[in-house]
Amino acid sequence: MTDPSTPNAAKVREVAAGVLEVFLPLPSKPSIINVFLIDCGNGEWALVDTGVAREDSRAAFAGALASRGIDPAAVTTLLGTHHHPDHFGASAAFREGGGRRVFLHPLEIERMEYARTMTTDDMLGHLRRHGMPIPEDFSGAPKPTDVWAGTFEPTDDVDHLLADGEVLEIGTRRLQVVWTPGHTPGHCCFLDLDDRTLFVGDHLLPKITPHVGVFSTGPQNPLGDFLASQEKVAALDAALVCPAHGPIFSTHRHRAHQIIAHHEYRLHEIRDVLRAGPTTAHEAAAQAFAWVFEDPDARMQRGAAFMETLAHLELLRARGDAAREERGGVFYFTA
Repeated sequence: MTDPSTPNAAKVREVAAGVLEVFLPLPSKPSIINVFLIDCGNGEWALVDTGVAREDSRAAFAGALASRGIDPAAVTTLLGTHHHPDHFGASAAFREGGGRRVFLHPLEIERMEYARTMTTDDMLGHLRRHGMPIPEDFSGAPKPTDVWAGTFEPTDDVDHLLADGEVLEIGTRRLQVVWTPGHTPGHCCFLDLDDRTLFVGDHLLPKITPHVGVFSTGPQNPLGDFLASQEKVAALDAALVCPAHGPIFSTHRHRAHQIIAHHEYRLHEIRDVLRAGPTTAHEAAAQAFAWVFEDPDARMQRGAAFMETLAHLELLRARGDAAREERGGVFYFTA
C-alpha cells in the first residue's frame, strides 16, 4: 500500500478488492480529494469523480494510472457524484479521445447551467433580502464562474442521466444509484451490490460536514433533503465507505446519525435565537457562527455560514417551528 505522505510517491492505494483510491490535490481547503478507480473486469475501469481541471491534479491522476499499469483508455466510465469543481471539474478532459461515458444526475446539469448564468446582482439581491448589509453600489462580489476559474471545465456531453435506485451494470460490477439530495440537488452515491462498498462523494464525510445552503433559485429546504438522505444512507447494507474527503471508514450508520444530531443541535441553537424576536438570516448567522463573523479575514466563511443558517431557518419553517414575514423587502424569521 502506498503512503500518500511519502515525497514523490504515486498517491494511490487499494482499499478494497479492485478499488483504488487516488489522492488528487486541491487549490484550497480541503487540500485533497479522493477519487476512486473501480476495476470492472475485462480490462475496463470506472472512475468516481475527477478532481479539478488543474495541471497538477491531472498529472497526479496520470501518475497514479501509470504506477498501476492502467492504460488511460481503459477508464471508460465516469460516475459523477455531483457537479462541483473538485468532483466534475475535469470531466471535459475525461471525454477527450472519445469512447468514454459520463453519468450524472439531471439536477446537476441544471445546477451547472445556473452557475454559468447567475449574475452578481442575483446573488446580492438574495443576500440583501435576508438581511446582509450590502451597499447598493457594491461591486466586490465575485460570480461563481470567477470563483471557480481555472478549476471547472465540465463536459456538456452527459451520456446517461442517473435515476435513484437504478442498477448500473459496468463490466462485472453492479452499482446501485442512491440519490442523496442536500449538499446539491442531484448528489448521488453508488453502492456496489456485491462487495457492499459505498462511494459517497461529499454526502457522508468522516470528519467534516458538507455545506448545505439555500440559493436564490432554491431548493427551498435543502437541509430537510439532506437529513432525509442521511437516514436513507444509514438504512443501506454497506461494509466500507469511500468518501471524497477524509479516510475510508466502515461505520456509515453511526456517522450518518452523528451528522443528523449535529444539525439538530444547530437547529436548537437557532430556534433559541429566534425566541428573542424577529431575526434576519444574517443576524441569526452572526450569533450562531459568532467566531466566523468576528474574523475580518473570513469573508468566504461568513457567506457559507449565512447560507447554512438560512437552510436551518427554512427547515424550522418547514417543520412549523418558525414563521417568516417580509418587511420592506427583507425577510424576518420568528419562533
